[in-house]
Amino acid sequence: MKTSGVPRDVIEDFLRAHAGAGLEASEDGELLLRLSGDGYELREQGGKLLLHLWSEERNWVRRVAAIEGQGAGWLELRVERFGQRRPGTLLLAAPRARSASEAERRTARRRYASYFRRLLQREFPRGRIESLSSSADLKNSLSGLYTRGVVAEGGTRWAVVGGNAAEDQSSVDGILTYGLIWLDWNRRRHPEQVFAGLRVYVPVGRSALTASRLLALNPAQGRVELFEVNQEESSCEAVTPEVGNWDTRLLPTAWAAEVLRAEESSVARILALASEVERVLAPTRAEVSLRIRGLEFARAAGGEVWFGVGEQERLTVQSWAKLETLVGELVRRRVPGGRADDPFYRLQPENWLESLVLRNLHTIDPRLEVEPIYRQVPAFAGGARDVLDLLAATRTGRLILMELKASSEIHLPVQALDYWQRVRWLQTRGELERFGYFPNRPLRPEPPELLLVAPAFQFHPTTETLLGYFAPEIPVTLIGLNEDWRRGLQVVLRRTV
Repeated sequence: MKTSGVPRDVIEDFLRAHAGAGLEASEDGELLLRLSGDGYELREQGGKLLLHLWSEERNWVRRVAAIEGQGAGWLELRVERFGQRRPGTLLLAAPRARSASEAERRTARRRYASYFRRLLQREFPRGRIESLSSSADLKNSLSGLYTRGVVAEGGTRWAVVGGNAAEDQSSVDGILTYGLIWLDWNRRRHPEQVFAGLRVYVPVGRSALTASRLLALNPAQGRVELFEVNQEESSCEAVTPEVGNWDTRLLPTAWAAEVLRAEESSVARILALASEVERVLAPTRAEVSLRIRGLEFARAAGGEVWFGVGEQERLTVQSWAKLETLVGELVRRRVPGGRADDPFYRLQPENWLESLVLRNLHTIDPRLEVEPIYRQVPAFAGGARDVLDLLAATRTGRLILMELKASSEIHLPVQALDYWQRVRWLQTRGELERFGYFPNRPLRPEPPELLLVAPAFQFHPTTETLLGYFAPEIPVTLIGLNEDWRRGLQVVLRRTV
């Protein structure tokens, strides 16, 4: 059977054959989720084929536009994001295919280490390579994805780090995190040596995100220089970071209000089922998400409602009783004292944390205005992020950005930096006011403050190291919460970095 020219049976056969073995789904090179069991559904809606995937951490839905390719244990699809014109690429890979791919990457890393040595000898003709390694050092948070080293040149040294073209884009984008950790580790281990800074080498054409991040680093902490490398042509070109048009999407608040009004009749009866039901607007599409303590159980779009945790079905008169039962189960089981092995308790912890933060804003920061608060503004055009963000303001009009994470994440600081840069870019151009954000509240011109919010023991040990390289005009405060935050938020750590 075909829908809009897409052979649905090919996708279904692949999913049936491989989903139970831990299928991995990646969109545009970024890992989305790993399926466990039958965590997928294909359905038709409005003449389009929709693919719905889910795991304990994430729900994901895209329109399938075409099959791009297929091989032993893998399937590549062209997919369309709701509310966005630019299509993306979804790769579904079974464990065997993933293992083969990893083996190829390991081989590419070994070859790259030899190439990187030759490259450094050429780039530092008067220098001396003192160390070079591509092995992982988990104790010191040094990744095996990249080749790292130290080059002495005159009386100074450079920390260097390079990534090869076989890595996916998310790995390339993570190089700055590990490069700064490598620089800092060398400075602490060899305080008698002078390090000029860090040089980062990435594959040609894949430097955009890293280049934008360099604009927000503190030059007083040392120079960070970026180069694009073309291994085939054996070329190496310096990249000059420039302020451009950030890859963001700012939607007018009037649009959000219109979507909520349009779906009001569809969701009113569901909202009345339990006081715990929350209504959340999806940040980049005309869709309303219905949640209980952050866990989505239904969504409304175009006057229709689909419900279910995992596999979803269309809400009808006949299926209303099933929805009532689901809401009752969620209210009973997704509670602070719930069982840790209960999927309804475990699923989507970041969303649960966000729900609590929104209800306890003054616990996080007494200066904050309760209304309005905006989720995921601006939206990132590159797709989903694995942290949640909130945009708020103090009573005096100072912008406050919050990044929320329920578990340890080494990249949290640089991901927060991405968010801060984009909001600052919009702020300086008056875009927030123009699109209707914070009405009747003049915003102060100072740079936004950044709050990183997570359970106190879940901040990665390198978090403060990385924050130490941020430009001084980026004020950052760590907000550490109690580990049993589901039972009620308490701030046990508050430290400005």
